[in-house]
Amino acid sequence: MVRKTREQVWRELDSIGEDEVRRRLESKPTEVEEPGLIREWLDQRERVNSALADTSQALATRRKGLPRGVQTAIGSIALIGVAAIALGFLLARRKR
Repeated sequence: MVRKTREQVWRELDSIGEDEVRRRLESKPTEVEEPGLIREWLDQRERVNSALADTSQALATRRKGLPRGVQTAIGSIALIGVAAIALGFLLARRKR
């Protein structure tokens, strides 16, 4: 029996597809060649999918507007600006 390299096994798994690999692994776990490499491939797929989901979420959040810290800073600056204008009006009226 010729032992396959990780790359050969992963290439075959990529061509079969994740759903089919999971189905075969669940239906006949004892008949699967290289179960360790298959589980490693599935774990790698999960990590990649998770990272892609996190990145997509971060991009979607960025597209909605400015980061929360920037929004807070802008709000604070605007509040201080309005307060300064109001104080200026009050002081100007007082001098009259």
